Amino acid sequence: MKIIDKIKVILKSELFKTIVFFTVVSFFAAHFVLYFERQETNQQYQNLWDSVWWTIVTIFTVGYGDKAPVSIGGRLIAIFVMIAGLYLISLITATISSIFVTRKIREGQGLESIKYENHIIICGWNNTTDKIIDSIFLLSQEKLKIVLINELPEEQIHSVLDKYSKYKVKFVRGDYTRHNSLERANLSAAQAVLLLPNLFKLDGKAADDKTLLATLNIKSVYPKIKVLAFLVNTENEVHVKRAKADEIFVSDQYIDFLIASDLTTPGMKKIFSELFSEKVDKNSVRILQIPSRFKGKKYSEVFQYFKNQNNLLVGLLSERETLGVSDFLSSDTSHLDAFIEKKIKESGRSLGEDNKIFVNLNPRDDYIIGENEKAVVIS
Repeated sequence: MKIIDKIKVILKSELFKTIVFFTVVSFFAAHFVLYFERQETNQQYQNLWDSVWWTIVTIFTVGYGDKAPVSIGGRLIAIFVMIAGLYLISLITATISSIFVTRKIREGQGLESIKYENHIIICGWNNTTDKIIDSIFLLSQEKLKIVLINELPEEQIHSVLDKYSKYKVKFVRGDYTRHNSLERANLSAAQAVLLLPNLFKLDGKAADDKTLLATLNIKSVYPKIKVLAFLVNTENEVHVKRAKADEIFVSDQYIDFLIASDLTTPGMKKIFSELFSEKVDKNSVRILQIPSRFKGKKYSEVFQYFKNQNNLLVGLLSERETLGVSDFLSSDTSHLDAFIEKKIKESGRSLGEDNKIFVNLNPRDDYIIGENEKAVVIS
């Protein structure tokens, strides 16, 4: 049924009608001109292609002058083609302009499908979203493409798109928990999806519920796509973990530690501010590729390599597939599952899903560099 519906849409489109009109005029004009000119033995019209060439040149008012009818019938046809050409040119120009203008308007309203590949999809909106986008473009070494999915008012989203007009930022209007909105953002070709609490219209609990639902929808269809979830309430973290989110961030997760650290050891806040600064001319934490020639070599050799480049190597990072304990738990929230989770947490162990990323800070000098490890440096 979808193919039939598409055919019906094409048949009703102005562009199709214009093409049909142009084809009919060209066909009949070419045949009649050829017929009349052959009666006058006009050598300029040897075959149908000659008359088709003359018709197209006349319709588009090019006027090469290489062929011209000499018969009365041929000239009458020429007059008709000239008049029809003026109408056709206007119609073609208007139709094509209308298609592009309509597409641009729909794109601005977030109603068009996006053709980006290897892009980042940012779902939801709050007062930190624009800062996150700024940091993405500041820290990325390549020109990343971003697609926003939200339901912001039209004037607000236009302001956002204007702000990032020099970057590749597109907008899809819709509910990001629905499959249709995600497909219009070309989810299947995305690099990663960032789910932000939709705080401009929801409270914290409802926003976290929506993040959980979106995570489930994305991972059920495209389990390999990386999903980063931002939560308001820490008690929802376990549920989003079990929905298979790759990374989870909780609002103000480390604020208590920073406050306590600065109280007991004044200056800690300043250190963290310097390390995680957005300014490129300041020292900051970076994750860099380790040259392949150092695979299987000692950590001390890699340390010296980065030191020669004015980078301080502080550790290693690797990503591995893991099988977490929650993979064995049932999908419902039974008392047995709750008891198991509680005992695991009391023992100081995690459920396993957050161990896909491994960080090894300050390893021994004789530690051997693995195949998939990257460098954590202060540069």
